[in-house]
Amino acid sequence: MKFVQQSRREPRYFENEDGSTYLPIGLNLCFIRDSERRTEEENLGIYRSWMTEFAKNGGNFIRIWLGVPFFDIMPERAGEFSEKNLSHIRFVVDLAEKLGIRIKFTLEHFRRIGDGNDPEGFPGVVDFHKPLYQGMVSNMREYLASAECRRLYLAKAQRLADAGFGESKAVIAWELWNEINCIGGGKETEQWSEYMIEKLSGIFPHQMIVQNLGSFSGATAYLCYDPLARLSGNGFLQVHRYLDPGAELDVCRGAMDVLCADSIRELHDRNAHCPLILAECGAVEANHARYSDLYALDKEGTLLHDMLFAPFFAGSAGCGQPWHWDHLYIQRHHLLFHFARFAEAVSGVDPVEEAFVPYHTETHSLRILGLRGRHQTLMWCRDKRSDWKSELVEGNAAEVLRGERIPLEGNGKCVCYLPWEDRKIPGSIRDGWCELPEFRRSIVIKQIKEDVVYEK
Repeated sequence: MKFVQQSRREPRYFENEDGSTYLPIGLNLCFIRDSERRTEEENLGIYRSWMTEFAKNGGNFIRIWLGVPFFDIMPERAGEFSEKNLSHIRFVVDLAEKLGIRIKFTLEHFRRIGDGNDPEGFPGVVDFHKPLYQGMVSNMREYLASAECRRLYLAKAQRLADAGFGESKAVIAWELWNEINCIGGGKETEQWSEYMIEKLSGIFPHQMIVQNLGSFSGATAYLCYDPLARLSGNGFLQVHRYLDPGAELDVCRGAMDVLCADSIRELHDRNAHCPLILAECGAVEANHARYSDLYALDKEGTLLHDMLFAPFFAGSAGCGQPWHWDHLYIQRHHLLFHFARFAEAVSGVDPVEEAFVPYHTETHSLRILGLRGRHQTLMWCRDKRSDWKSELVEGNAAEVLRGERIPLEGNGKCVCYLPWEDRKIPGSIRDGWCELPEFRRSIVIKQIKEDVVYEK
């Protein structure tokens, strides 16, 4: 295991410190619901089970929140640290090192100092308020400006570094805050983020420092995502986006693959020279009231499949990283095999060496997301007629597509991978067309180029 950084050869992707490519296959494992109702061993056992099973299915990247009760190293009094909670973090890091998993740790997530109502809470997990700072500040605006609160934030980071986590090659990044636009806007959060990125870069010199924002779903999203793309020292550019029937943007109420791919294009429009990651994706009830009722119906994981595949084939540095990882969705229906299918689809693919250039097109039946590389072209073709509305709402089974073909440059060999069957079929390209085998929902085509070299 080696430290991960932005690639020096192809800055839209990641590489290990030795120059080899790192392609993150990840999801959120941010917290355990009702952790305080379980014993310490039970909670550690859940993380052991989650991470071990995830690694068996090709997963190599997770995100964990450090502000929740089980991991918060400064839980009750300013400047006093919990060695017990520090040992919980150490358990996860040690396990990640053994399993070959990288971690992004989110340092904080609270949105208020005092009590209040949360439109998007996590019952049985953690509230979004932080009474520890009462008496120092009365609201989040004061918190951002407070020299003492900044000192305490950095003291927590320094304690984590002193514990050796800054030297762990399992830790890929430190995330400043979860959806910081939810605690303030404009210059206040920008200036705070710039200050903390500089400070944490000194505390964790071997790891990336990143920031993130809430779901890109409304008319004002550009007001916070534009500055995020310009944020100096930000290790990579992230976006959160959900299928949300209450969203202002039409794309967030449509097909899952389209909304995921579009989120990466939004990032690319803002910064085409750094890794782009869909860091949270999922489905919610209107305006993030709670997790989506569609999850109960999605036993095959059609939503999850699109979350994983669409971002990478739209130009992301890795797969999309789903939320609702536990009994609410992914664990509920035993859907981790979808990560193994994505890992198989990209097996033997080196995005840095290929210097992929994304493109998209359509046929009458298919949406096609493609990546043109130096030696290969990859395509993910998605059936237009089969999506969450047709399958989960209307109850129509996904049909088998027959007789489809897609245009490709030149001739040569290709391999067709059917992710819903986990099966590969040799193919060929003649006169600029690839005849596709029968498939359901989606298919991946890898063209090995013989007479075409696409230059950037």
